[in-house]
Amino acid sequence: MRTNAVQPNRSTLVSAPTIRRADLAEPLDWLAAGIRSFAAAPAGSLLYGTLFAAACWSTLALTRSLPWFALAFLTGLMLLGPFLAAGLYVAARQQDAGEPISIRGSFALLWERRTNLSLFALFLGLIAAAWVRLSALLFAIQFTTLSPSTNDYLGLLSGHFDPVVTGFFVGIGLLLAGTVFVTSAVAIPMILDRDVGPITAMQTSYRTVLTNWPAMLLWAALIVLLSGIGLLTLFVGMIPLFPVLGYATWHSYRRLVA
Repeated sequence: MRTNAVQPNRSTLVSAPTIRRADLAEPLDWLAAGIRSFAAAPAGSLLYGTLFAAACWSTLALTRSLPWFALAFLTGLMLLGPFLAAGLYVAARQQDAGEPISIRGSFALLWERRTNLSLFALFLGLIAAAWVRLSALLFAIQFTTLSPSTNDYLGLLSGHFDPVVTGFFVGIGLLLAGTVFVTSAVAIPMILDRDVGPITAMQTSYRTVLTNWPAMLLWAALIVLLSGIGLLTLFVGMIPLFPVLGYATWHSYRRLVA
C-alpha cells in the first residue's frame, strides 16, 4: 500500500530516522508478509514457536497449584514476547538480505548486539515483574489469601468478585501492556538491524506509534486476538502464531522506519 514519508521535527536529532505514515489496513499486509516468511522457512519457524509454547507449558506446570499466579506469569511472559522473538527478527532480516536462514548467524548477531538487547530486556523484565507483583497484591485483596480454594475461583466465574479490584486489575494490565507496545513496537528489530541504544529505539517506537496510531491500534488488536487464540488452544496455536507475529513485527519495522 501507499506510504507517505513524515519528516521529523527540526528539533529532532539528525540521527533520528524518518517515520513513514501507514494506511489503516496496512497491518494486514504485515501479517500476510509474516505468513510468507513463515512459509519460506517452516522448520525453523516451528522450532521457535515450539520453544515459546514449551516456555508457556513449563510456566503452567510450575504454577499449577496456584492458578492465579499461572495467569500472572503467563501474561508476564507475553509482555516479554517482543524480546523472545528476537531470533525471528534476525531470521526475517536474513531473508530480506537474500541469505539462507542460519541459526549460527542469528546467534552471532544477537551476541554482537548483546549490550543494547540486554538493556532493553531489563526494561521489559522490570515491567513483567511489576505486573506479577501488582497482580499478586490485587489477588490477595480480592481473596484475602494467597491460596484460594476451588470455590473461590468458581465464584469469580459466576460473577462474585469485587468490581473495584477487578477494575484496578484490568486497568493496570492495560496500562503496562500499552507501555510495552508503545515502547517496543519496532524497538528490538531496530536494535538488531542498526545496533542503536535502547533509548533511541524506544523513542523511535513511540514516534512510530504516535504517527500511525490508527494502524498501530489495529495492529495491537490483531496481536491480542491471535495471542488469545494461542491461549485458548493451550498454547498449541502459538506454535505457528508466535513466529508469524514475530516475522510480521519485523516487516512492520521495515515498512514504517525509513
